[in-house]
Amino acid sequence: MVKAVQIKRTGGPEVLEFVDKSTSEPRSEEVLVRHTAIGLNRYDLEHRKGTRKIKNLPLVLGVEAVGVIEKLGKKVSDGLEIGDRVGYCTAPPGAYCEKRTIHQKYLIKIPDEIPDEIAAAVLFKGMAAHYLVNQSYKIKPGAVVLVHGASGGLGQIICQWAKDKKGIVIGSVSSDEKMKIALQNGCIYAVNYNDKDFVSKIMEITQNKGVGAVYDPIGYATSKLSFESLGKFGIYVSYGQISGSAPVSFSLLSSRSLFATGTSIYHYKHDRLTLVLTAMEIFEMIKKKLLTVRINKKYKFNEIIEAHCDMEDRKVSGLNIIKVS
Repeated sequence: MVKAVQIKRTGGPEVLEFVDKSTSEPRSEEVLVRHTAIGLNRYDLEHRKGTRKIKNLPLVLGVEAVGVIEKLGKKVSDGLEIGDRVGYCTAPPGAYCEKRTIHQKYLIKIPDEIPDEIAAAVLFKGMAAHYLVNQSYKIKPGAVVLVHGASGGLGQIICQWAKDKKGIVIGSVSSDEKMKIALQNGCIYAVNYNDKDFVSKIMEITQNKGVGAVYDPIGYATSKLSFESLGKFGIYVSYGQISGSAPVSFSLLSSRSLFATGTSIYHYKHDRLTLVLTAMEIFEMIKKKLLTVRINKKYKFNEIIEAHCDMEDRKVSGLNIIKVS
């Protein structure tokens, strides 16, 4: 039996419960992984609250973890062996546990140079940042982009990656104190989105041209500012709805021939080749110090409910993990 955290219904942090669960023997292409570190993501909150659809309750939460292979199914290939360090971030929920049986297609080998905690902090968010700056809107040298939540975990990675692609990054944050974090992570400019002159400042920076793209994990609360900050043919890229869905209409889009897109890691990183190649790129950027991974807080496994409360109350930002062992 292993410890796990599950929900039987959606709701607030109070629906999280610690349970003992048995681990199944790995079938043909499955492996048994003993977790060492689990990534904390807003996906977890959205699954728990029911704002992101889930099936088959009760459900063990968590989409990202790193650990060590303990058992192999009879048909496991891909060079996986007992003792290998592996991680995953696109499997169905189930990471909030000490051990898990999982299909080999989701697993990524972790290089020796990358510690478990760093991998657990960056895999999911690194994958998301990769498709956001390379596919949702392909940042080219000189492109001006606005990144809401620039001090957050994914925001920090987007800003660093955009800088490496020689984009001009404007970081949008919720307080003046967070501007320093944005500037530390590749932003050339930082603006408080609660400032009544926010749009005027964006237009001053862009010489009234507006930005080419807005990356927005917040949604409703920042969407008006986002669309007002876009230049002609600009694109609004939604990768979260922390404050609710952004209202979008065709009349709004046609005002400057704008575009809007919603995104999901499960669409952009749906096949194994893409998954592995992206992971290799993420790890290489970390090794070359083009991507700095700053872990903000490390929770113990028995502090998962506290972690959810902290995320809910916005007491933590940046990259956070759960240590299992």
